[in-house]
Formats: sequence, C-alpha cells, structure tokens
Amino acid sequence: MLIIPEIASVGFNPPNQTRLMVEVMSIQDLTTRAPAEHFEKLQRADFFRLFGVLNGQTKPMVDFASFASQAQDWLLVRPGQVFRYDFSRPWSGWLLVFRPDSLSMGGGNHQTEEFDLLRCVEDLDSLHSLDNAQHDWMNRSLRQMQHDSQMTVDVTLRNEALRLQLASTLLRLSIWQPTNTSTNASSLGARTNFKRFRQKLEADLAKQHQVQHYANALGMSEKTLSRVCLTAVGVSAKACISQRLVLEAKRWLAHTTIAVQTIGRELGFDEPTNFVKFFRKETGMTPLTFRLENTKIGISSNAL
Repeated sequence: MLIIPEIASVGFNPPNQTRLMVEVMSIQDLTTRAPAEHFEKLQRADFFRLFGVLNGQTKPMVDFASFASQAQDWLLVRPGQVFRYDFSRPWSGWLLVFRPDSLSMGGGNHQTEEFDLLRCVEDLDSLHSLDNAQHDWMNRSLRQMQHDSQMTVDVTLRNEALRLQLASTLLRLSIWQPTNTSTNASSLGARTNFKRFRQKLEADLAKQHQVQHYANALGMSEKTLSRVCLTAVGVSAKACISQRLVLEAKRWLAHTTIAVQTIGRELGFDEPTNFVKFFRKETGMTPLTFRLENTKIGISSNAL
C-alpha cells in the first residue's frame, strides 16, 4: 500500500493487549476511543471495517464516493481505501474490524475453503441493504461475536471461534448479495487469476505500469491476462492498471498538498509531463484542475 502522509494511517490495535484477530464494538463505544476531531479526518486502514446501521442515518466517504446509509444497511470498507466517518447526524450501529489474515484457515490443508472465503470477500459489494430477517441475523451474529471476544479462555481457541463466526457472517452477505455472474469453472478460474494479478498490481504499482510485466510475473501471455480481466471485471488488463493508477493519483491530489511532479514520480512516471498527459487522457482534466475541485486535507492518527 502506497503511503500518503497527510491521510491518517490506521493500524489494527485491539485494546488491553487482548490479541484479538477480530473485534466487534458498538458505534457508541467506538466514539469513546478517540477525540471527536479524529472522526473528521481522512483515514486509510490496513484492515477491513464492516459497519452496520441500527438507527439513524450516516453518509461516510469511501474513495470519493458517498454512501448514504440508514437502518439495515451494512457497509464494507477494505484495507487501503480512503475513508471518512460521518457523524453530522446521530446514528447507532455496529463496527466489525478484522485483519486480512483472519480470513485464512488456521493450520491443516484447507486451500479450497480458504480460497472460497477470500473470493467471496473480494466479490462483496461495498453497500448491502438487508431485509428484516437478514438484518436481525447480522445483529445477533455481531452481538454473539462481541460476547465471545470477552471469553476468558485460551487465546487460540477464542480467536478460532471468532474467525469461524467471521467467516459465517461474511458468507451470509455473499449469499444474500444479488448476482448475475456466471459461476462456471472458467469464470472461477478467471477470478482466481485476477486475484493474483490484483495482488501483484498492488505490490508493483509504483514501479510497473506495463501489462507485459504482470503477465510474465503470473506466467501467462498478455492476451491471456487481458482475457482474465475481461472475464472477472469487464475491462482489459491495461484498463485495470490505468484505473488503479488514476485512483491512487486522485487520492494524492485530493488529500495532500504534495506537488504534482512529486506525485507523478511516486507513482512511477519518469517525467512530470508524462503523468499529466496520462491523467488528462484518463480523466479529461489536468491533475491541478482535479486538485482544485476536490482538495480535502487529512491529518495522521493511529486510532480506529
């Protein structure tokens, strides 16, 4: 994950040395963990956050999109996304936080099960509007997880119980999510390879922008990689790379005061003019114009 210095960098840090892999808290409890100004800042976490709204309304920002949420809505915020809370109106609900490695199976040979869970989480929409029965199930699930996280038992046993409950909760969201996506063997294979591509892209984005680099790293031809991307997300590998670069550029431009030429260099462009040309081609405006229209500066913090 590229570090943007003027955005709050938030790490997974359960209180009181509890060594939790998964943590559940009410929004009311959350707001007691940091001063009010913390929740007005832009944040970027290294863990997942799942919010459930019980009462009231809120409209948080996730990567330039506002998600109007009300009772029975559940919002998933992924690691690396730029996020801002909204407490402009009173609301209550749940926050479930979990590290990416808490999705992995603990011990044994569970590769198939592990892949299925990770794939389901990757495929989840950001916002889920549930019906009464589904929302009640989620509410009970998080209440049970909160209770179990306080058990005075062996840490390994407690965390495994929480991990299994987390898996069940996320799989429920996946089951309830409407989909028209084909689930044949070909599309499942494409999703597996696309996940590998996306992981490599996150690791190499600041240095490599060429499809050939990623195809070679994944042991496939450029044509095959593009076919994988088209099957998984409907656009070519080149478009995937460009879209990811544009998103990162927008984060830097909107949320920092760092010079445009420095941002271009951080994103792997040898010349500032090349970055400007790329950004204009992809967005229809120059980096400076985008910055002037979207500037919002965040400050660092280390709370949830």
